[in-house]
Amino acid sequence: MLFTLGALMPLSCRALSYAVKIEAPDPLKAVLTQHLPLLTRQTDEGMDADELDGLQRSSADSARQLLETEGYFSAQVKVWRQQGSTPTIHVDVDPGAPTLIAALNLSLVGPIATQPEMAARQQQLQHQWPMPVGAVFRQLEWDAGKKQALRQLQADGFPLGQISASRVEIDPEHHQARVFLTLDSGAEVRFGALEIHGLSRYPRSLVDGVADFKPGDPYRLQALLDLQSALEQGAQFSNALVSADLTRIRDGRAPVVVELTEVPRKKLDLGLTYDSDVGAGTRIGYEHYNVFDRGWTGSSVWSWDRSSDTLGLGLSLPRSADGFIDSLNAQFKSTDIQGLMTNAQQVGVWRSRAHDRDELRFGLDYLQESQRVDGVPVQNNHALLPSVGWTDRKVDNLLHPQSGFLLDGALSATPGGLLSSTHFVRAYGRGVAYWTPWPAVWGTWLARVELGQVWAGDLNQVPASQLFRAGGVNSVRGYDYQSLGVAANGAIVGGAVLATSSLEYQIPLIPGWALALFTDAGDAAQNWQSFQLRRSRGIGVRWFSPVAPFSLDIAQAQQEQRRLSIHMSLGLAF
Repeated sequence: MLFTLGALMPLSCRALSYAVKIEAPDPLKAVLTQHLPLLTRQTDEGMDADELDGLQRSSADSARQLLETEGYFSAQVKVWRQQGSTPTIHVDVDPGAPTLIAALNLSLVGPIATQPEMAARQQQLQHQWPMPVGAVFRQLEWDAGKKQALRQLQADGFPLGQISASRVEIDPEHHQARVFLTLDSGAEVRFGALEIHGLSRYPRSLVDGVADFKPGDPYRLQALLDLQSALEQGAQFSNALVSADLTRIRDGRAPVVVELTEVPRKKLDLGLTYDSDVGAGTRIGYEHYNVFDRGWTGSSVWSWDRSSDTLGLGLSLPRSADGFIDSLNAQFKSTDIQGLMTNAQQVGVWRSRAHDRDELRFGLDYLQESQRVDGVPVQNNHALLPSVGWTDRKVDNLLHPQSGFLLDGALSATPGGLLSSTHFVRAYGRGVAYWTPWPAVWGTWLARVELGQVWAGDLNQVPASQLFRAGGVNSVRGYDYQSLGVAANGAIVGGAVLATSSLEYQIPLIPGWALALFTDAGDAAQNWQSFQLRRSRGIGVRWFSPVAPFSLDIAQAQQEQRRLSIHMSLGLAF
């Protein structure tokens, strides 16, 4: 049954004005409104009565041609004019039944026919075709299907493939379409040797070691893209372009051309920092991107603020072909937080692999700590700690997330009492979710959850860095930094359990700025029996700068502390 979705749309030009009323089922009305010349030429200057008469006469044919692209090959279109002070041209459409796909004939020919995977490739072509049997034939999907099928063939082994035949047989009487598509694979192509340009400061092994293919392997477009991405993510290059030169195929092999832009071998960073939790600080960093002339990256970072003094040293090997990066790290850190003074040394070896916005990491650390309260030694702990961690970032924009989520988790355990003051297991996880209702002017909701627990033979002999405290930015705002934990001898030490949460509503003000209303809750404690939920609430401002999101919050604790506190942070939660 037809129903009217059109509306009177006054049209004007310098010579004359008229209106158009379209009566057609949805969504055909949208197609006609967007493409029908009677409407697209409404603003033509100098339109006269003769030209309008010509447009009216041709509109029925134009409308039928547009309807055919949507699968309606037996549409009846009537175009007539209603006279008045402003003439109205009516376009009445009876689309009839849509044309359905009755048969699919998709075939592969050429050298691919002799390949063992021929049957699987043929099945994949059928499976991924956008218009299966029974679907409505649409011109856009037909065009897109041909392009997709050709790209699929060219991306894996046969980059010289072409469409050798394509046609659609339309039976308007029975409303059926038969689709015929033949792809000629062309000769199989394999990778040739790497031709590297722009490499002068760094060894060739940086490129050879990252490539997960070798000369003679079948051509794969994804392998080229992966190599390009790996080189761009490396510290030694600011830009990389990788392609196979299909104009120079010899003996079935195409050379792989790598164009690189190198960065200087050394970098020195000097900076001042500020955080509402720890105040002003300094940071000095030095990196060398070609240690021992092997493309290894060496780094040293010293940072200081009122609560900590840290020296970090690191050595990272180039990314391997399987995507992993091996590193050796050492850290020497002194902290004075909530009356607890800690001197810690840590050395570790790690493997990590980043893919898009996900990261997997595992390694082995050895930690040694000494703790003092008011200058009096209270504990010396050490641990040999194998660990595994995982981070998953699925947000629409890392600088201004409005939908998606961030997840992070880590699990570590001592191998019994081996090189450890006690045996323990530590689990930790956190997540942030973003949700923006439609329309976006209504604002964005942010929810955060953090959980952790340590199971230990003797909790007092677990290194302080492996226990939990809460309070401050990205925790429970309204409470001082790391002030929620276990009270011991006038200091706040870490507990075995942790749980925090936050709910925030960001209201857009002007582009790049938002007002935030939030409530936080959580605590860190010796165990779940002594856990007390501490709550806070507040208001803040968000600036989504080109560098990183900046937050300024004013929060009030709902329990012991009634004073207002100010919190500032730069960057996402993790």
